[in-house]
Amino acid sequence: MLSQPTAASAAAPADGRPTALRHLLIPGAALLPGADATGAPHGAQPAQPPLPNFQALLARLRPADAIHCDEESPESPIALALARARGLPGQPGRHAWAALDTGTVGTPCAWLRPAHLQMGMDDVQLIALDQLQLSDDEARQLLAACAPLLSEDGITLHAVAPGRWLARGELLRHLYTPAPDCAAGRRLTRHELLRADQPEQQRLLARVLSELEMVLATHPISQAREAARRWPVNSVWVHGAGALDAPVPPTPGVRVAPQLTQGEAPVDPAANTAAWQAIDQGEAADLLASLRSGQPVQLTLGGPRSAVTLAAPSGGLWGRISSLFGRPSLQDLRKQL
Repeated sequence: MLSQPTAASAAAPADGRPTALRHLLIPGAALLPGADATGAPHGAQPAQPPLPNFQALLARLRPADAIHCDEESPESPIALALARARGLPGQPGRHAWAALDTGTVGTPCAWLRPAHLQMGMDDVQLIALDQLQLSDDEARQLLAACAPLLSEDGITLHAVAPGRWLARGELLRHLYTPAPDCAAGRRLTRHELLRADQPEQQRLLARVLSELEMVLATHPISQAREAARRWPVNSVWVHGAGALDAPVPPTPGVRVAPQLTQGEAPVDPAANTAAWQAIDQGEAADLLASLRSGQPVQLTLGGPRSAVTLAAPSGGLWGRISSLFGRPSLQDLRKQL
């Protein structure tokens, strides 16, 4: 799954009152593979529990926007919807997520993730990052091996979380970097791992990446993992690169509900049902409260190919007609994703 988008600037107002939820984004909202039109797996009884808060929201909200992506998109539909909701400038593959998530202005940043690439004659294939299951100690040792090498090219590196490293340096400006959740499993050329606008910058990045791969592939951690029949770490995945020229205003009313995302692990239908119930009782209830208080709200459902955003219809005759005849069901929306 995607390296999940987060609503980073979700701090409460200075007066301490909780911020009303205005836009809820739900990644992983598509019907499960093999599910029927009710959302239940084939062969199972369609005993889907009621979701009263979603039902109340859908009674008043209508589709207002949609984002569609093909299988070669560098970012998922929900990530693009979140970038739009957060006011993050840039095009797909060029959103400066690392700078946004860390509040860095002016200095180019990127996320670096320890990775395993299956090397072919003419292409490489990224193994889903969550399959590595790096321990904290393994991640610390690998970072310690990579940091001095990157510093020679003006890039600083420190851990934000195990297996999630923040890199800063001028070499990370103006890069096109696909998100790991979109790239995993696809066959890519070496040039597609990351692309720079300038040929000299591209050559330098290729050299740095090659040196990192040599360090990682021969590291004792990788050798021990390979001996234990676990994926060795033989590369890093760069994504969310770029710089912010000015601060992006905070959007505390934007929230992402992560409960439906389970990485690349097989989806458990029971866990998926429980996740929908948790969202209904939590975030969906908060969004409904905002709607009932008269605030404009949006609900975005994201899947592998599309993200659909719903909002209250505008006033006037067309809005009244839409409210009468355009009521969507949750299952119909999920089938579109």
